[in-house]
This record gives sequence, structure tokens and C-alpha cells, in this order.
Amino acid sequence: MTPTGKLPRYQKIYLLLREKILSGQLPPGSMVPSEAELAKQFGVSRITSRHALMELDQAGLVIRERGRGTTVRKDIEIAGNADERKRKAAISTQIMGQSHIVGQSDVRLLGFSRQAANDAIAEGLAVRPGSDVYGIERIRSRNGEPFCYIMAYVPIELGRKFSPAALEENRLIDLIQAAGKTIGAARQTVSATIADATLASHLDTAAGAPLLYIARTVFDTKDVPVEFVEGYFRPDRFTLSMSLDQDASWEDGVAILQEKPLPADD
Repeated sequence: MTPTGKLPRYQKIYLLLREKILSGQLPPGSMVPSEAELAKQFGVSRITSRHALMELDQAGLVIRERGRGTTVRKDIEIAGNADERKRKAAISTQIMGQSHIVGQSDVRLLGFSRQAANDAIAEGLAVRPGSDVYGIERIRSRNGEPFCYIMAYVPIELGRKFSPAALEENRLIDLIQAAGKTIGAARQTVSATIADATLASHLDTAAGAPLLYIARTVFDTKDVPVEFVEGYFRPDRFTLSMSLDQDASWEDGVAILQEKPLPADD
């Protein structure tokens, strides 16, 4: 990864394939798409797709054989049983796949700094209150209209690997994965709140206006928190819908989340 800009395209492909391998979507012994298939799928050159496969090889995730192609190593360790892998893969896909928000919105970085964790941040990242973490303050807008104010926090060792330029150009979850972390699960709570003067200014609304509040902790495959996020959303420009898998129950709390910004009412 270039420390001051966008992730190279080969690395984005590498991260996607790496996630599929470690989540069990590409099981041990299975064939990985060829250079030509990856080039066509992602609209890149074969040199780029070859570079992505070389990264997988260097990471010890695949075996490349001339004339046979690339296969996932059979000794890859995938934690949990099949149902657990399926659940984690679904969660990871939802976290990684929220590109419809990113793709349909613009992000503005307001701040990136080292700071002391308050009680909520400390609980979210499983660190002691007062511990140093990195805070990332951003606003997301669509068609010039802000719909979300986000404060994200990452452990100090992760934050050192990021830069303001990289945070402007990439999703935070991609940067976390590029830093060597594999997403395993997430815990999320949703509630209502009202805008104070600061939030009202950021979201171009009135103080006291209702907001949707979403707090999320993202864990790696070792169940270590890698990100704690607090998001404040304008409900007139954003909707949160949930659909349950046929095997899930309300008691399980297993839900697939879809989030999409809505245009403001005329």
C-alpha cells in the first residue's frame, strides 16, 4: 500500500481474494480465478491480476503451478465449523460490501489525530480508559447534502499505518485489511438521539432534530477489536433496512444489514 494515497488495484483484488479464502468462501484445495478471469472481472490488466495472485502466494495462502493454475492451500486454517464460517463470511461480506454507500456518496475528512480513549471508546476497543487511540472524523454527503457524521477509532498500532490522504481515498475497512487484519465479525447497536449544536452544524439540520445513532465494533478473526465507529445519520436522507436469514431468529440477533442514503425530500 502506498502510505499517502489510494490502495493499488492489485492490492484491492488481493484483499478480496484473501477475505474469501480466510472466510471459507474459497475453501482449501479450490481453484482461484485465473489471471485472465480476474482481469476481466475487475477490468484490469493481466499484469495487475498476476500481481494480486503473487501477493496471495507470498502470503502463503495459495499454490501456483504452471499449467494447472492457482489453488488454495489445503493446510489453511479456517476457524470454526461450517455454520460459523458461513455466519462470519456473511457478516464480513456485509461490512466489506457497503460500497453502495461509498460509491454513491462523497467523504470529507475533518480530522485524524491521536487521542485518549473515553469510557465508550475504551469499551468498544477493549482498552483501558485514557489509552491512546487514533480518531478519524468524517462526513458523508450525497449530491452535496450531508447525511452522516462518523467518528471512527482504531487501536494505536493500526492508526500509525494510516495517513490523511489514504483516509480520503479509501474505505477504512480496506485500510485495516491492508494492514494485515482479517475481518471476522461485528457487533452493532442502533438507537435514536437528537442533534446537538455541533452535529446540527455538520449535518445541516436544526439543533434538537432527531438522528439515527449507530455504534459498531468490528473484530478480526481472533475476536480482537480493530475498529469502533459511532455514526449519526439524518433519517430524512438515510434508511436502515434489515432482513433475516431463514434459519435466524430474533433471539439469535442474526441480521443482514443494508444501508443506503436517500435523497432529501423536495
